[in-house]
Amino acid sequence: MMELWTQILQCLERGEPVVVATVVSHSGSTPRTSGSKMIVHSDGRISGTVGGGALEGDVIRSAMNLFAARGGAIRFYDLNETTSSEDLDLICGGRMHVFLEYVPADQAAIEVYRALVDSLTSSQRVLYAALVRGDDDNLQVTRSVLTDDGRPVDRALDVIPESDELQEALASAGAHTAATLVPLGPDRLVIEPVAPPDTVYLLGAGHVSLELAWLTHRLGFHTVVIDDRPEFVSEERFPMAHVFRVCPDFTDVFAGFTPGRDSFVIIVTRGHRFDRKVLAQALATQAGYIGMIGSARKRDTIYRGLEDDGVDPSELTRVHSPVGLDIEAETPAEIAVSIAAQLVEHRAYQRTHG
Repeated sequence: MMELWTQILQCLERGEPVVVATVVSHSGSTPRTSGSKMIVHSDGRISGTVGGGALEGDVIRSAMNLFAARGGAIRFYDLNETTSSEDLDLICGGRMHVFLEYVPADQAAIEVYRALVDSLTSSQRVLYAALVRGDDDNLQVTRSVLTDDGRPVDRALDVIPESDELQEALASAGAHTAATLVPLGPDRLVIEPVAPPDTVYLLGAGHVSLELAWLTHRLGFHTVVIDDRPEFVSEERFPMAHVFRVCPDFTDVFAGFTPGRDSFVIIVTRGHRFDRKVLAQALATQAGYIGMIGSARKRDTIYRGLEDDGVDPSELTRVHSPVGLDIEAETPAEIAVSIAAQLVEHRAYQRTHG
């Protein structure tokens, strides 16, 4: 998602207005869930997706109309066999609202998106807020970037008046982890949490790690690569990674980092001894996901060694090992796919259940 926020800012700074489409509610079976986002350019090009197919085509057509209207709109889609129009041919069975907003390339909009990108770069969580007034076909949109308690992150963004209704709207939206639409007096408020991407720590920079780094990059993870071999940890070898670290003998691998519930640790070093050493360090963090490559026999041997060292056996239940979904993977690329799929599964579960 950070790439889309950044792309919007870059377009505005070039003087190019865009229309941003965001799913702000969904229920039942839908092609995308709340928070899914798409940028529509004035020439019809798109970045991102709100579901593809005929529904997305309809959203794009609505977006193109907004380049002339220069406002906002909310589109409702009832995706069942009896109510979907013949043109859309949608029978997923769910319902969704899509919020479309024309974003002009003016200084006010640039300040909003610059504040969003700056918050992501500095690993700070903020709220994107869009106050919408009018009917669903002709909305006036006022944008801001807020802290969790409703304060603007910058005085220049103090455009949504503080009120009891705003606090109630923020409290109502607080239960959501993605974009949502809530009442605000006679108007409505789109609230979208904007948080830094989850971090993946790749402990080991061999063949599997190299294949996996490409996938984690594409999946929107902040990727950190750590190995004890300088020739393996470099921008030339890992151009897609965000952080590189050479850590002799895999000692203090997390020094300077604070893996938390939104962190994923993947242990793919080149040997049993290093895997055990890194796993002991990973268990001492609050990482939400820990995975270790290897066979069940290797896993059990490492577990016994750690228990002999005093590790509580209950702590080992945090570890996914052998790491990855069981898809009979053999090659480094196949193994990377199985691991990446498990990361996506875990991330989706965390976002849904907290």
